[in-house]
Amino acid sequence: MGGDNALVSWILAIVGSLFVAVLAVRGFGHWMKKEWGALISHIVGGAVVAVMIFTPTQAVDILKFIGAKIATVFTG
Repeated sequence: MGGDNALVSWILAIVGSLFVAVLAVRGFGHWMKKEWGALISHIVGGAVVAVMIFTPTQAVDILKFIGAKIATVFTG
């Protein structure tokens, strides 16, 4: 997913940079309006998305682990 392919790495770098820029602008807007709840939710959501963008292989491993745990709960 982000391994040795230079094009994939380049695209992930561009998308990641755009994501950080949007996160900063929106976070600053929440901070200026003193919307603390929205700011905290924005930061937490941004952290989750950042993991997906910057470490896609580890994110897939985490999702597989969570899915396996949920499956064991429902199957007994």
